[in-house]
Amino acid sequence: MARSARRARVRGARQVRGLRIAGVVTACSLAGALAVALPGSARAGNAFEPPAAVMDLAEGAASGAGGVASRAMAAAAADRMATLGGVAVTLQLPAAPPPKGASRPVPRGAGISWGGWHSGAAGPEVASGSFGSWAGRSLGIVGVWCDSLEEAQRDLDAVDAYSSFDGDMDVAVGGLVKGETWQQAASGAFVDRWTTAMRNLKAKRQGKGTTYVRIAHEMNGDWMPWGITASNLAAYKTGYRLYASIVRKEFPQARLTWSPNGGNHTNVSIDDQYPGDDVVDVVGPDIYDGYPEVTSPSLWQESSSKWLTSANPQGLGAWQTWAARRGKPLALPEWGLPYGDHPEFIRGVHDILAAHAAARGSGSNAGRFVYDVYFNAEDKFKLYPGPNSSAGSLYKSLTWGN
Repeated sequence: MARSARRARVRGARQVRGLRIAGVVTACSLAGALAVALPGSARAGNAFEPPAAVMDLAEGAASGAGGVASRAMAAAAADRMATLGGVAVTLQLPAAPPPKGASRPVPRGAGISWGGWHSGAAGPEVASGSFGSWAGRSLGIVGVWCDSLEEAQRDLDAVDAYSSFDGDMDVAVGGLVKGETWQQAASGAFVDRWTTAMRNLKAKRQGKGTTYVRIAHEMNGDWMPWGITASNLAAYKTGYRLYASIVRKEFPQARLTWSPNGGNHTNVSIDDQYPGDDVVDVVGPDIYDGYPEVTSPSLWQESSSKWLTSANPQGLGAWQTWAARRGKPLALPEWGLPYGDHPEFIRGVHDILAAHAAARGSGSNAGRFVYDVYFNAEDKFKLYPGPNSSAGSLYKSLTWGN
Protein backbone atom coordinates (compact mmCIF):
# COMPACT_ATOMS: atom_id res chain seq x y z
CA MET A 1 0.00 0.00 0.00
CA ALA A 2 1.02 3.66 -0.16
CA ARG A 3 4.27 4.65 1.50
CA SER A 4 2.66 7.26 3.73
CA ALA A 5 0.12 4.78 5.06
CA ARG A 6 2.83 2.21 5.81
CA ARG A 7 5.04 4.56 7.79
CA ALA A 8 2.26 5.12 10.23
CA ARG A 9 2.16 1.43 11.16
CA VAL A 10 5.75 0.30 11.21
CA ARG A 11 5.51 -1.44 14.15
CA GLY A 12 20.23 -26.40 11.44
CA ALA A 13 19.92 -29.10 10.39
CA ARG A 14 23.50 -29.37 11.41
CA GLN A 15 25.72 -28.24 8.57
CA VAL A 16 28.92 -30.20 9.05
CA ARG A 17 30.92 -30.54 5.90
CA GLY A 18 34.03 -32.51 5.03
CA LEU A 19 34.88 -34.44 8.21
CA ARG A 20 38.58 -35.07 7.77
CA ILE A 21 40.73 -37.22 10.07
CA ALA A 22 44.38 -36.33 10.53
CA GLY A 23 47.06 -38.23 12.50
CA VAL A 24 48.02 -35.57 15.00
CA VAL A 25 46.28 -33.04 17.22
CA THR A 26 46.11 -29.64 15.55
CA ALA A 27 45.20 -26.15 16.68
CA CYS A 28 41.53 -25.16 16.96
CA SER A 29 40.28 -22.56 14.50
CA LEU A 30 36.72 -21.49 13.69
CA ALA A 31 37.60 -18.86 11.14
CA GLY A 32 37.18 -21.30 8.28
CA ALA A 33 37.89 -24.79 9.63
CA LEU A 34 37.47 -26.20 13.14
CA ALA A 35 40.04 -28.73 14.43
CA VAL A 36 38.98 -30.62 17.54
CA ALA A 37 40.47 -33.63 19.32
CA LEU A 38 38.56 -36.88 19.56
CA PRO A 39 39.12 -39.45 22.32
CA GLY A 40 40.32 -42.88 21.36
CA SER A 41 42.50 -44.13 18.54
CA ALA A 42 40.43 -43.57 15.41
CA ARG A 43 42.54 -43.75 12.26
CA ALA A 44 42.14 -42.01 8.93
CA GLY A 45 39.68 -43.85 6.74
CA ASN A 46 37.87 -45.59 9.60
CA ALA A 47 34.17 -44.98 10.17
CA PHE A 48 33.32 -43.41 13.51
CA GLU A 49 30.57 -41.51 15.31
CA PRO A 50 31.71 -38.04 16.45
CA PRO A 51 30.99 -37.49 20.14
CA ALA A 52 28.21 -35.16 21.21
CA ALA A 53 30.71 -32.46 22.16
CA VAL A 54 31.98 -32.28 18.60
CA MET A 55 28.52 -32.27 17.05
CA ASP A 56 27.25 -29.60 19.46
CA LEU A 57 30.18 -27.38 18.58
CA ALA A 58 29.77 -27.99 14.86
CA GLU A 59 26.10 -27.16 15.11
CA GLY A 60 26.88 -23.93 16.92
CA ALA A 61 29.34 -22.92 14.24
CA ALA A 62 27.03 -23.88 11.40
CA SER A 63 24.17 -21.92 12.88
CA GLY A 64 26.16 -18.70 12.49
CA ALA A 65 25.76 -16.86 9.21
CA GLY A 66 27.76 -18.56 6.45
CA GLY A 67 30.10 -20.30 8.87
CA VAL A 68 31.49 -17.02 10.22
CA ALA A 69 32.55 -17.60 13.82
CA SER A 70 33.76 -15.20 16.47
CA ARG A 71 37.15 -15.14 18.19
CA ALA A 72 35.38 -15.94 21.44
CA MET A 73 33.82 -19.06 19.92
CA ALA A 74 37.24 -20.22 18.75
CA ALA A 75 38.74 -19.69 22.20
CA ALA A 76 35.88 -21.52 23.87
CA ALA A 77 36.25 -24.40 21.44
CA ALA A 78 39.97 -24.67 22.13
CA ASP A 79 39.39 -24.77 25.90
CA ARG A 80 36.66 -27.37 25.52
CA MET A 81 38.68 -29.67 23.32
CA ALA A 82 41.94 -29.38 25.26
CA THR A 83 40.64 -32.01 27.68
CA LEU A 84 40.08 -34.60 24.97
CA GLY A 85 42.88 -36.82 23.75
CA GLY A 86 43.27 -38.66 20.48
CA VAL A 87 43.31 -37.65 16.85
CA ALA A 88 42.26 -34.45 15.19
CA VAL A 89 39.12 -33.97 13.14
CA THR A 90 38.76 -30.92 10.96
CA LEU A 91 35.18 -29.78 10.43
CA GLN A 92 35.35 -27.65 7.33
CA LEU A 93 32.71 -24.92 7.28
CA PRO A 94 32.10 -22.42 4.48
CA ALA A 95 34.26 -19.35 4.87
CA ALA A 96 31.59 -17.12 3.37
CA PRO A 97 27.83 -17.24 2.76
CA PRO A 98 26.83 -19.17 -0.35
CA PRO A 99 25.81 -17.09 -3.37
CA LYS A 100 22.56 -15.23 -2.77
CA GLY A 101 22.25 -16.99 0.58
CA ALA A 102 19.74 -19.48 -0.77
CA SER A 103 21.52 -22.84 -0.64
CA ARG A 104 22.12 -23.23 3.09
CA PRO A 105 20.27 -26.27 4.54
CA VAL A 106 17.73 -25.46 7.26
CA PRO A 107 16.16 -27.99 9.63
CA ARG A 108 12.71 -29.20 8.75
CA GLY A 109 9.84 -28.07 10.91
CA ALA A 110 7.17 -30.28 12.40
CA GLY A 111 5.02 -32.21 9.97
CA ILE A 112 2.23 -30.13 8.47
CA SER A 113 -1.40 -31.15 8.20
CA TRP A 114 -3.45 -28.13 7.24
CA GLY A 115 -6.64 -27.30 9.11
CA GLY A 116 -8.42 -25.69 6.19
CA TRP A 117 -8.99 -21.96 5.74
CA HIS A 118 -8.94 -20.03 9.03
CA SER A 119 -10.17 -16.43 9.00
CA GLY A 120 -9.68 -13.61 11.47
CA ALA A 121 -8.54 -10.06 12.07
CA ALA A 122 -6.14 -7.83 13.97
CA GLY A 123 -6.64 -4.76 16.13
CA PRO A 124 -7.83 -3.60 19.55
CA GLU A 125 -11.42 -4.70 18.97
CA VAL A 126 -10.12 -8.15 18.11
CA ALA A 127 -8.14 -8.34 21.36
CA SER A 128 -11.16 -7.22 23.38
CA GLY A 129 -13.45 -9.73 21.68
CA SER A 130 -15.86 -7.10 20.37
CA PHE A 131 -14.93 -7.68 16.73
CA GLY A 132 -15.89 -11.34 16.95
CA SER A 133 -19.15 -10.44 18.69
CA TRP A 134 -19.94 -7.92 15.96
CA ALA A 135 -19.04 -10.40 13.21
CA GLY A 136 -21.15 -13.08 14.86
CA ARG A 137 -18.46 -15.75 14.81
CA SER A 138 -15.39 -17.00 16.59
CA LEU A 139 -12.17 -15.95 14.91
CA GLY A 140 -9.90 -18.72 13.70
CA ILE A 141 -6.77 -16.56 13.73
CA VAL A 142 -5.52 -13.19 15.01
CA GLY A 143 -2.57 -11.07 13.94
CA VAL A 144 0.01 -9.13 15.95
CA TRP A 145 3.11 -7.05 15.18
CA CYS A 146 6.27 -7.27 17.27
CA ASP A 147 8.51 -5.39 14.89
CA SER A 148 8.99 -1.75 15.86
CA LEU A 149 11.88 -1.71 18.35
CA GLU A 150 14.59 -4.12 19.45
CA GLU A 151 12.68 -4.83 22.67
CA ALA A 152 9.47 -5.54 20.77
CA GLN A 153 11.26 -7.93 18.44
CA ARG A 154 12.89 -9.75 21.34
CA ASP A 155 10.14 -9.80 23.98
CA LEU A 156 7.10 -10.17 21.67
CA ASP A 157 4.89 -8.47 24.27
CA ALA A 158 2.11 -7.90 21.73
CA VAL A 159 1.37 -11.62 21.93
CA ASP A 160 0.41 -11.23 25.59
CA ALA A 161 -2.88 -9.51 24.74
CA TYR A 162 -4.06 -12.92 23.51
CA SER A 163 -2.89 -15.08 26.40
CA SER A 164 -6.35 -16.66 26.68
CA PHE A 165 -6.77 -17.13 22.91
CA ASP A 166 -6.16 -20.70 21.79
CA GLY A 167 -6.65 -20.25 18.06
CA ASP A 168 -4.06 -19.59 15.37
CA MET A 169 -1.84 -16.50 15.42
CA ASP A 170 0.17 -14.62 12.80
CA VAL A 171 3.18 -12.89 14.38
CA ALA A 172 5.19 -10.30 12.44
CA VAL A 173 8.57 -10.47 14.18
CA GLY A 174 10.43 -7.90 12.09
CA GLY A 175 14.10 -8.57 11.51
CA LEU A 176 16.17 -5.42 11.79
CA VAL A 177 15.66 -2.12 13.57
CA LYS A 178 16.66 1.31 12.33
CA GLY A 179 20.40 1.55 11.81
CA GLU A 180 20.94 -2.19 11.36
CA THR A 181 21.78 -3.87 8.07
CA TRP A 182 21.22 -7.23 6.41
CA GLN A 183 25.00 -7.55 6.10
CA GLN A 184 25.18 -7.48 9.91
CA ALA A 185 22.34 -9.97 10.11
CA ALA A 186 24.10 -12.31 7.69
CA SER A 187 27.22 -12.25 9.88
CA GLY A 188 25.19 -13.44 12.87
CA ALA A 189 24.96 -10.12 14.71
CA PHE A 190 21.34 -10.62 15.80
CA VAL A 191 21.32 -14.34 16.57
CA ASP A 192 20.94 -13.74 20.32
CA ARG A 193 17.92 -11.48 19.85
CA TRP A 194 16.25 -13.80 17.38
CA THR A 195 16.90 -16.85 19.54
CA THR A 196 15.43 -15.15 22.62
CA ALA A 197 12.43 -14.08 20.54
CA MET A 198 11.64 -17.63 19.46
CA ARG A 199 12.09 -19.00 22.97
CA ASN A 200 9.68 -16.33 24.22
CA LEU A 201 7.21 -17.09 21.45
CA LYS A 202 7.28 -20.81 22.18
CA ALA A 203 6.65 -20.15 25.87
CA LYS A 204 3.66 -17.95 25.03
CA ARG A 205 2.14 -20.09 22.29
CA GLN A 206 3.06 -23.73 22.78
CA GLY A 207 0.01 -25.96 23.07
CA LYS A 208 -2.27 -23.47 21.30
CA GLY A 209 -3.25 -23.16 17.66
CA THR A 210 -0.78 -22.86 14.82
CA THR A 211 1.66 -19.95 15.10
CA TYR A 212 2.77 -18.37 11.84
CA VAL A 213 6.03 -16.40 11.99
CA ARG A 214 6.56 -13.60 9.47
CA ILE A 215 10.22 -12.63 9.25
CA ALA A 216 10.89 -9.18 7.80
CA HIS A 217 7.45 -8.76 6.24
CA GLU A 218 7.06 -6.29 3.36
CA MET A 219 10.80 -6.32 2.80
CA ASN A 220 10.17 -5.34 -0.83
CA GLY A 221 8.85 -1.93 0.25
CA ASP A 222 10.93 1.12 1.13
CA TRP A 223 9.16 1.86 4.43
CA MET A 224 10.72 -0.83 6.64
CA PRO A 225 14.19 -0.89 8.25
CA TRP A 226 14.68 -4.31 6.67
CA GLY A 227 13.96 -3.24 3.08
CA ILE A 228 15.91 -4.94 0.32
CA THR A 229 17.51 -3.88 -2.95
CA ALA A 230 19.88 -5.56 -5.36
CA SER A 231 22.79 -4.38 -3.21
CA ASN A 232 21.77 -6.31 -0.11
CA LEU A 233 19.76 -9.16 -1.64
CA ALA A 234 22.34 -11.88 -0.91
CA ALA A 235 22.72 -10.68 2.67
CA TYR A 236 18.93 -10.59 3.09
CA LYS A 237 18.59 -14.19 1.96
CA THR A 238 21.38 -15.32 4.26
CA GLY A 239 19.90 -13.37 7.17
CA TYR A 240 16.37 -14.60 6.52
CA ARG A 241 17.54 -18.19 6.31
CA LEU A 242 19.53 -17.80 9.52
CA TYR A 243 16.45 -16.50 11.35
CA ALA A 244 14.40 -19.31 9.80
CA SER A 245 16.87 -21.89 11.10
CA ILE A 246 16.42 -20.43 14.59
CA VAL A 247 12.64 -20.69 14.28
CA ARG A 248 12.98 -24.32 13.22
CA LYS A 249 15.30 -25.14 16.10
CA GLU A 250 13.62 -23.23 18.92
CA PHE A 251 9.95 -23.54 17.93
CA PRO A 252 9.65 -26.31 15.33
CA GLN A 253 5.84 -26.36 15.59
CA ALA A 254 5.69 -22.81 14.17
CA ARG A 255 5.28 -22.23 10.45
CA LEU A 256 7.13 -19.73 8.32
CA THR A 257 5.06 -17.27 6.28
CA TRP A 258 7.10 -15.41 3.67
CA SER A 259 5.33 -12.08 3.38
CA PRO A 260 6.22 -9.56 0.68
CA ASN A 261 4.11 -6.51 0.02
CA GLY A 262 1.60 -7.32 -2.71
CA GLY A 263 3.08 -4.69 -4.99
CA ASN A 264 6.84 -4.75 -5.49
CA HIS A 265 8.64 -1.48 -4.66
CA THR A 266 12.23 -2.55 -5.16
CA ASN A 267 14.56 -3.27 -8.06
CA VAL A 268 14.59 -7.02 -7.39
CA SER A 269 11.89 -9.30 -8.78
CA ILE A 270 9.70 -11.40 -6.51
CA ASP A 271 11.22 -14.49 -8.12
CA ASP A 272 14.71 -13.38 -7.12
CA GLN A 273 13.66 -12.35 -3.60
CA TYR A 274 12.34 -15.83 -2.78
CA PRO A 275 14.59 -17.31 -0.07
CA GLY A 276 13.99 -21.02 -0.80
CA ASP A 277 11.32 -23.68 -0.51
CA ASP A 278 12.84 -25.09 2.69
CA VAL A 279 12.29 -21.81 4.59
CA VAL A 280 8.81 -21.00 3.30
CA ASP A 281 5.75 -22.90 4.53
CA VAL A 282 3.22 -20.31 3.35
CA VAL A 283 3.37 -17.51 0.78
CA GLY A 284 1.61 -14.55 2.40
CA PRO A 285 1.50 -11.23 0.52
CA ASP A 286 -0.03 -8.18 2.20
CA ILE A 287 -2.68 -6.79 -0.14
CA TYR A 288 -4.77 -3.64 0.29
CA ASP A 289 -7.41 -1.92 -1.79
CA GLY A 290 -6.27 1.00 -3.91
CA TYR A 291 -4.33 -0.26 -6.93
CA PRO A 292 -6.79 0.68 -8.42
CA GLU A 293 -9.48 1.43 -5.83
CA VAL A 294 -12.07 -1.29 -6.25
CA THR A 295 -15.49 0.29 -6.70
CA SER A 296 -16.92 -2.17 -9.24
CA PRO A 297 -16.60 -5.83 -10.29
CA SER A 298 -14.62 -4.83 -13.37
CA LEU A 299 -12.12 -2.89 -11.28
CA TRP A 300 -11.75 -5.87 -8.95
CA GLN A 301 -10.97 -8.06 -11.92
CA GLU A 302 -8.39 -5.55 -13.12
CA SER A 303 -6.84 -5.29 -9.65
CA SER A 304 -6.83 -8.98 -8.84
CA SER A 305 -5.35 -10.18 -12.12
CA LYS A 306 -2.57 -7.59 -12.27
CA TRP A 307 1.07 -8.58 -12.80
CA LEU A 308 3.80 -5.94 -12.77
CA THR A 309 5.98 -8.29 -14.85
CA SER A 310 5.99 -12.04 -15.39
CA ALA A 311 8.18 -12.34 -12.27
CA ASN A 312 6.18 -9.85 -10.18
CA PRO A 313 2.58 -10.66 -9.18
CA GLN A 314 0.58 -7.78 -7.70
CA GLY A 315 -3.12 -8.65 -7.49
CA LEU A 316 -4.53 -11.41 -5.29
CA GLY A 317 -5.37 -13.62 -8.27
CA ALA A 318 -1.86 -13.18 -9.65
CA TRP A 319 -0.36 -14.16 -6.29
CA GLN A 320 -2.59 -17.24 -6.17
CA THR A 321 -1.18 -18.32 -9.53
CA TRP A 322 2.39 -17.58 -8.43
CA ALA A 323 2.10 -19.60 -5.20
CA ALA A 324 0.49 -22.52 -7.01
CA ARG A 325 3.46 -22.63 -9.37
CA ARG A 326 5.76 -22.73 -6.34
CA GLY A 327 3.75 -25.54 -4.79
CA LYS A 328 3.00 -23.47 -1.69
CA PRO A 329 -0.20 -22.65 0.19
CA LEU A 330 -1.18 -19.00 0.63
CA ALA A 331 -2.30 -16.58 3.28
CA LEU A 332 -3.42 -12.97 3.48
CA PRO A 333 -1.67 -11.90 6.70
CA GLU A 334 -2.83 -8.30 6.13
CA TRP A 335 -5.60 -6.97 3.94
CA GLY A 336 -8.02 -4.08 4.16
CA LEU A 337 -9.52 -0.81 2.99
CA PRO A 338 -7.20 2.20 3.37
CA TYR A 339 -8.93 4.49 0.86
CA GLY A 340 -12.67 4.25 1.29
CA ASP A 341 -15.78 2.19 1.90
CA HIS A 342 -15.54 -0.26 -1.01
CA PRO A 343 -17.67 -3.39 -0.57
CA GLU A 344 -16.57 -4.75 -3.95
CA PHE A 345 -13.06 -5.21 -2.60
CA ILE A 346 -14.44 -7.22 0.32
CA ARG A 347 -16.51 -9.36 -2.04
CA GLY A 348 -13.62 -9.93 -4.41
CA VAL A 349 -11.23 -11.03 -1.66
CA HIS A 350 -13.85 -13.32 -0.16
CA ASP A 351 -14.66 -15.00 -3.44
CA ILE A 352 -11.02 -15.80 -4.25
CA LEU A 353 -10.38 -17.11 -0.75
CA ALA A 354 -13.51 -19.27 -0.85
CA ALA A 355 -12.76 -20.58 -4.34
CA HIS A 356 -9.21 -21.54 -3.37
CA ALA A 357 -9.66 -22.49 0.28
CA ALA A 358 -7.33 -25.10 1.75
CA ALA A 359 -8.73 -28.55 2.43
CA ARG A 360 -8.88 -29.73 6.02
CA GLY A 361 -6.31 -32.35 6.91
CA SER A 362 -4.42 -32.15 3.64
CA GLY A 363 -0.64 -32.34 3.65
CA SER A 364 -0.41 -30.27 0.47
CA ASN A 365 -2.41 -27.21 -0.48
CA ALA A 366 -0.50 -25.62 -3.33
CA GLY A 367 -2.26 -22.44 -4.39
CA ARG A 368 -4.81 -22.77 -1.55
CA PHE A 369 -5.46 -20.27 1.22
CA VAL A 370 -4.86 -21.42 4.79
CA TYR A 371 -5.65 -18.13 6.56
CA ASP A 372 -6.51 -14.45 6.26
CA VAL A 373 -6.25 -11.59 8.76
CA TYR A 374 -8.24 -8.42 8.14
CA PHE A 375 -6.30 -5.30 9.23
CA ASN A 376 -8.79 -3.71 11.63
CA ALA A 377 -5.99 -2.07 13.60
CA GLU A 378 -6.27 1.58 12.49
CA ASP A 379 -9.34 3.76 12.22
CA LYS A 380 -9.45 4.33 8.48
CA PHE A 381 -9.23 0.58 7.79
CA LYS A 382 -11.86 -0.50 10.26
CA LEU A 383 -14.94 -2.48 9.39
CA TYR A 384 -16.02 -2.21 13.04
CA PRO A 385 -16.33 0.35 14.46
CA GLY A 386 -15.28 2.61 11.65
CA PRO A 387 -15.96 4.50 8.46
CA ASN A 388 -16.48 1.48 6.20
CA SER A 389 -20.05 0.63 7.14
CA SER A 390 -21.18 -0.72 3.76
CA ALA A 391 -18.11 -2.93 3.48
CA GLY A 392 -18.61 -3.97 7.10
CA SER A 393 -22.21 -5.01 6.46
CA LEU A 394 -21.13 -7.13 3.50
CA TYR A 395 -18.28 -8.67 5.49
CA LYS A 396 -20.72 -9.71 8.24
CA SER A 397 -23.06 -11.32 5.72
CA LEU A 398 -20.43 -13.58 4.17
CA THR A 399 -19.00 -16.86 5.43
CA TRP A 400 -15.31 -16.61 6.30
CA GLY A 401 -13.25 -19.73 6.85
CA ASN A 402 -14.23 -23.37 6.64
